[in-house]
Amino acid sequence: MAHKPLVSIIIPAYNAQDYLEETLESVFQQTWENIETIVVDDGSTDNTADIIKKYEPRVRYIYQKNSGGCAVPRNTGIAQAQGAYLAFLDADDLLPSDRIEQQVHFLEKLPEVGLVFSDYVNFDETGDHGKTHFSTCPQLSALLQGKDELIIPNACPILAQENFGIASSFLIRRGMTELVEGFEPTLKSCEDFHFFFRLARHTPTGIINRIGMRRRLHGGNMSSHSSRMFEQGIRAYTFLRDSEHHAEARKRLTRYIASCWAGLARNHANSRRFRKSLKCQMKAFLTAPEIHGLRSTGYSLLRTAAIALKLHFPDED
Repeated sequence: MAHKPLVSIIIPAYNAQDYLEETLESVFQQTWENIETIVVDDGSTDNTADIIKKYEPRVRYIYQKNSGGCAVPRNTGIAQAQGAYLAFLDADDLLPSDRIEQQVHFLEKLPEVGLVFSDYVNFDETGDHGKTHFSTCPQLSALLQGKDELIIPNACPILAQENFGIASSFLIRRGMTELVEGFEPTLKSCEDFHFFFRLARHTPTGIINRIGMRRRLHGGNMSSHSSRMFEQGIRAYTFLRDSEHHAEARKRLTRYIASCWAGLARNHANSRRFRKSLKCQMKAFLTAPEIHGLRSTGYSLLRTAAIALKLHFPDED
C-alpha cells in the first residue's frame, strides 16, 4: 500500500463495553484500507479489554492507569502512532464507511492544509437527530453556501464563536503535532477544542460538507454533565484567550468564558447554591460587561432571588 499513506485512528476507551464493538466495526468497514487502529484502555474496570483483545492483531491495544479524561490516552496514542495522518474517535461514536478516504483525499490534493473537518450528526436509540452540526453554525453555513468543500485561511475567529468540530470529526497531518503539543492533560473536557483551535493557528482549515461521523448521545456523555462542561470550558477558553493575538478571536473567546460563568450561575441557582450563583454571575458580568450587562445581570439576580423565596422553580423555565 505504498501509494496509500497510513492513517492512525486513536480511540481512548474507558468502561466502553456497551458501544466499543460497534465503533470498531465502523473502523474496519472503512473504504480506505491502510489504517492502523490504536485503542488506549484508560484503566477500564469492565469488559473493555476482553472486547479489544478479540480484535487483535487488527487493533493495537495499550493499557494505562486511569487518567480521568480523554486527553492523556489520546496523547499516548499519538506517541505510539505510525501513520502519516492521525484521526481520533471516541469509543461510542461511529464512522460512515468513506469518512477516512474522503478526508485523506482532501489533504492529499491540498498540501497547504494540515487540518480537515467533516460534518456530523447526533443519534441515540431512536435514530439520527434531524439537523447536522454544520447547519447549526451560521457563520460556517454562510461560507459554505452549498459548497461540497471549503478552505478557511484562519478559522480561529469562527471557532471561537461557533465550535464546528469535535474530537471524532477531524483528520490531521502527523507533522502538525510538531507545531502543537498534544491534548492538554489537565483538561477533562473541552480538550479537543483546545487542541484543534491551537492547530488552526498554524494552518488553513479544510471543511468537507458531508457527514463524516455519527455522535452517539447517552447518559454517559461528558456533555450531559453541564456544570463540569462549563468549568472546563472556562479553563480551556481562558488558556486560549490568554495566548491569542487575533483581536476578534480573543473577544469571542472572552464572550464564551462569560457565558460559561453565567451558565454556572444558573446551575448553582437551580441547585439552591445561592452564594456560588451570585459569585459566578458577577464573574460573568466582569468578564464581558457588554454581553452580561446590567439588564442581563439584573434578570439573573431576580431569578435567583425568586428561587430562594420559592416564588419560581427551575423546571418552570
